[in-house]
Formats: sequence, structure tokens, C-alpha cells
Amino acid sequence: MANLTSCILKIIILVLMNLLIFVLYNCNYNELHVTNRYVMKLKTTGKQLKPEDHNRIVEEYFSKRKEWKTSMLGSILFQNQTHFTPSSKSYLILIWKHWHWLKNRHVYYFGEKPHDPFKECNVNNCQFTGKDELLDTADAVVVHLQRGLLPNVTQRNPRQRWIFLNDEAPPHVYSVSESPSIPQLANVFNWSMTYRTDADVPVPYGRTVALTKPKYLDPSYTNIAKLVPNWKIKTRHNLITVLMSHCSVSHRMKYLNTLKKYIDVQVHGRCSENQEIVCPGHYTSNCEKIDQYLFYLVLENAMCRQYMTEKLFYNAYEKGAIPIIRGPPLQDCQALLPPNSFIHVDNFLTPSDLAVEIINISKDDKKLLSYHLWRNHFKVVNEHGYFGTKSVHLCRLCEAMNYNDEREKIYDEDDIRLFFDEDILCSTQRNSTKLDSQLVINK
Repeated sequence: MANLTSCILKIIILVLMNLLIFVLYNCNYNELHVTNRYVMKLKTTGKQLKPEDHNRIVEEYFSKRKEWKTSMLGSILFQNQTHFTPSSKSYLILIWKHWHWLKNRHVYYFGEKPHDPFKECNVNNCQFTGKDELLDTADAVVVHLQRGLLPNVTQRNPRQRWIFLNDEAPPHVYSVSESPSIPQLANVFNWSMTYRTDADVPVPYGRTVALTKPKYLDPSYTNIAKLVPNWKIKTRHNLITVLMSHCSVSHRMKYLNTLKKYIDVQVHGRCSENQEIVCPGHYTSNCEKIDQYLFYLVLENAMCRQYMTEKLFYNAYEKGAIPIIRGPPLQDCQALLPPNSFIHVDNFLTPSDLAVEIINISKDDKKLLSYHLWRNHFKVVNEHGYFGTKSVHLCRLCEAMNYNDEREKIYDEDDIRLFFDEDILCSTQRNSTKLDSQLVINK
């Protein structure tokens, strides 16, 4: 009996000691602010850089895009090509039916003050109008597809370019129940204007842009930390966040709730548990509460080719968080985003495995900062017009009129399907093989 009592006592003491070690470790772990003061103790990431090292890194990154299918404008935006000589012409561009609606985002940036669309633009020889009576004389007619309306004309001006504009993933193109079918869109448009790299007028929500020279020739972790926005206020108390205001997208809510079983994810916006509205997550309001988090969970409302929104470019990269991406397939993220800058859910069999990896990364400042090394050679630019950022839609339209091939072009039904067919472009099961077999992009 005495031996049994002694054995039980030893077990209790051992358990208490382990519990004390665990508590002390976690107190130290959670109170540790990831600041420059702490990073000063870290060793350099490698040898001193030379200017040619930066050039090599940039060239290697863009060399993977040499075979991409792009317009002339697309080659400038995505293949690091130099700008071409603008045309000597002037162009009248009609925004059909929805000019006043589009101006709110692309001229006013959802504010009260208008902005010059040609400021910092490479061209300025275009005039925009919302007067539909100029349909026959405009050089280009832009039709925003969200409202589902198409111009009804018996005879078109053969010199015009008709351009469809769409910023949404294929499942969410239209905001109305009655909308044109894919066959109805065929043989109507000459150009495309979407977030895709192969659009005639590419208007992605954000882009990866090379710096002319590295920020630091000494890429120490101390210096890399200085490049991360909000680094000094980030703590391990605040690991992962997501800003959500549309709570009816079932597939992303299901994934979020499953992940939360294994790791704490702080939800801000109308989808939070107390439905806080101080961070509504829409357009005009910058949510400063999410600045302090190390990771941002990017849950796009559709998992479609190249569909990456402000959730990624602004809520994650702009705020210095490492993106955890569930949306476009992995190969699109590798092709379009800064090198080694994100975590993709497709690399993990289960949300549990993902949670373990995030915890491991968060415990090691070197691992954390390794996801920000790209900031020494590249930058991410936000071009969507949300949260007071700059919109470049109108500038891109004018640049396309100046730079793109003037030869006649028409989108037939097969072409239209490659922009709007959900079965080709999107997957809720992450069937990347099926997507690649039906859509050849970036080959």
C-alpha cells in the first residue's frame, strides 16, 4: 500500500512539474512581442548582396512568365516589359449605362473627393463619358456585366472596340437573376477587361512589382523586420485573423469553423461572434484592428483561376501579415505572388495539419521573417480602389487603347467560356488537374 501511495505521489509531482514548465513557457511565449529589439539577436540571413544579385532574383522571377499569353499591355504589367510609345490619337470611351456607378469606385475611391485617373498614368489621351447617345461614335464601349445588360443595336460601328468588364469570379458575375447566357455573350465583344493576366485590359486587384534595387544590401533579419508593415505591434497573442462581412458563403464558413477547432482564428466584421460592425470589411473602412496579427486567413468567396482580391493584397500583404490562402489554385499563387510569401491550404491534407504548421512557424522569428524576405526585392501594389487605395481601371483602359494590337478580334463562344464557365475555371473540390486540362493559361 505504501509503495502504491509513493508511486501515485511521484506521478502527481511529475504532472505538476510538467504543467509548471508548460505555463512558464507559454507565458514567456505569449508575452514576447515580435519587435526589432528582439530580432537584433538574430543572425544575418546570408552574405552581403551585390546589385547583380538583385537583378538575378528579379530576372528569375519574371523568366517564368515569358510564355504567358498576354496583350501588349499585359506584357508590361506582368512580364516586366518596358512601356511602348503612346498613340498620337485621342480616344472617346463610353462606359455604357453605369458610368455614375463606376465613378464612385474608380474616380472617387468611395470617398467625396474625385481623383485624376491619369495621375501617374503613362497616357492621358482618353476622354470618358456616360452619355449612351454616343454609342455609335465612341472609340470604345465598356459594358459592365454585373447588371446583366447588353446594348441592343441593329448595326455596330466596325471601328469600335466593345469591351466586357468583370471584377468578380465566374459564380458571382451578375448581381441580377435575369442575366445573359454564355452563348448570348458570344460574338459581341472584341476585348476583355478582367483581373486575369490574359485579359486584353488586365485589372487585377493587386500585382507583384520588382524594385529597381534592393532595400538593403545586408539582408539581416533585423533589416527585413524593418520592411514589414506594423511589425512592431504584432504579437503572438494575435496569431490569425480574418475580416468577413458576408457570412452566407457556405464552403468558406465550413472551412473556417473546422480550422478554429485546432487553432484560434479571430474573426472581425459582421461574421464575428458578437457581430461587431466597427470593421465592416467593405470598401471605405480600413480595419486597423487586424494590423497586429501575424497571419491573415484569405478566404475568397470562390475558388477560381487567378481570382485574388483585396483580401489578399490589402488585408494581408499591405498590413504585414503572412497570407494563408484558400481560393485560387496553388500554381496561380506561385505564378502571381511574391516568392515564398504565402501559405496555401492545398499543401496540407487537413486543417489540423495546417494549424500545426502555423504554430511551428509562429514560434520561430526566423521562420516568420523568411516569409517577408521578398520585401527586399519586390513590392505588392494595390490597384482596386478599396480602402482609399488607388484604382487604375480607367488608366488601364486608356493604356490598352494606346498599346494593344489594333487588328480585328472577336470573342466567340469558346473564348467566352474561358472567362465565365464555372466548370472550367472554378472548383469547390480543388480539382486542379481538371482545371489545367480545360484551360491553358500561363503555359
